[in-house]
Amino acid sequence: MELWKRGALFAGAAAAGLAAGQWATHRQRSRFARWLVEQEHEPERRIVVLGAGFGGLYAAIRLADAFWAEPKTEVMLIDRHNYHLFTPMLTLVAGSAVEPRSVAYPVRRLLRDHHLSFRRAEVQSIDLANRRVETSEGSVSFDKLIIGLGAVSNFFGLDDVAKYGYTFKTVSDAMEIRDHIVDCFERAANTDDPEKRQSLLTFVIVGGGPTGVELAASLHDFIHHTLIEEYPNISFEREVRIKLCEARERLLPNLEIDLANVASHVLRRKEVELLANTAIARVWEDGIATKDGREIPTSTLIWVAGVQASPVAATLDVPKGRAGAIVVDDALRVPGTDGVYALGDNAAYTDPTTNSPLPPDAKVAIQQAVAVADNVIRELRGEEPQPFVYRRFGDMISLGTNAAVADVLGVKLSGATAWLLWRTFYLGRLHGLENKSRVVLDWALGALFERYTAELDLS
Repeated sequence: MELWKRGALFAGAAAAGLAAGQWATHRQRSRFARWLVEQEHEPERRIVVLGAGFGGLYAAIRLADAFWAEPKTEVMLIDRHNYHLFTPMLTLVAGSAVEPRSVAYPVRRLLRDHHLSFRRAEVQSIDLANRRVETSEGSVSFDKLIIGLGAVSNFFGLDDVAKYGYTFKTVSDAMEIRDHIVDCFERAANTDDPEKRQSLLTFVIVGGGPTGVELAASLHDFIHHTLIEEYPNISFEREVRIKLCEARERLLPNLEIDLANVASHVLRRKEVELLANTAIARVWEDGIATKDGREIPTSTLIWVAGVQASPVAATLDVPKGRAGAIVVDDALRVPGTDGVYALGDNAAYTDPTTNSPLPPDAKVAIQQAVAVADNVIRELRGEEPQPFVYRRFGDMISLGTNAAVADVLGVKLSGATAWLLWRTFYLGRLHGLENKSRVVLDWALGALFERYTAELDLS
């Protein structure tokens, strides 16, 4: 067959496939629209999920799919944002390697594929006795409740951190840090005062866990691969400093010691100064002081040293564990309540196999989401909930371009192989083909061009 005929056939098949996909999507949306109209009245029973983070979102989707054919059961997701934030790539936003919209997936797009209702509202309080959630947009009753409101920063009594430092929980935080770093270089380039330049060009990250390590590596790449070309009057070898402070003995305390040592070696090679056994005692506008008496001049303090449970969860009159999290039983239920569950950062759960609390990260929240959703389904079908069993598959830490460490089912990797695995795994976890495509495009453009450095005043 001639080449042009083959091309025409291929193009025709592709067009037919695209048309079929669009038609199926249209039918799906039409069915969903009709379902929404049916739900305008009060449902016979309502499952309310608080928080569109990893735990809340995965639980809501699983429940919505389970009750697809039961229109009298409503699954309602409530969050103050109308998007799901893909936090594992937030450090790349701060390092200008990925655009913000690439890691924020609109929640309402999920409504097209799942019988899920959504309310954008700020959760203000939970009335367990009367089984109601009070929000900024009114009161919502529930038959079953899943609390997955996420966490807020824990400053451990250092109130000045909120005044002078930067937190790292949201897209706005990441963008603010990126713009602030660019601003520091602009100001340093315009002053000859050595003390001022030292403060402006010293970047301190407090917290040596996965977020702190990945953020230090991402900021190093942004500074040394891009900004170095744009500020010729700044000595990047003598003046620019990135310091990573950790109060415990080593970085990445939850990671195997050999992989943690590899990560430390990579960061030192990138000239990130690692300060272990270094707790912060005092913070002011242009510097910090450590508990061992050192003072570090800096205009940039980024706090990723710890989190605590959502203030809404912390105010509930139920037993609390570390950092205000709700103590749950082996099925992740809140003791003393009927059909109320907590997961992720809001659940204080001790793994019986290790006798240690589970870390507050995405992989734990996702597994708990599946377990909680399945237990809610069991309860509504008259069955007994099952204990949650955490399965550890491994850890992966990005260390910047072509560098990472990974422990996958006991197989330990480092270097470019681990870096490619990190990218492949998290790309697959992203919601939506559009967001995945944007991230791939961001990475491709990053390999060809310098990162974006304009300081955008969006306030």
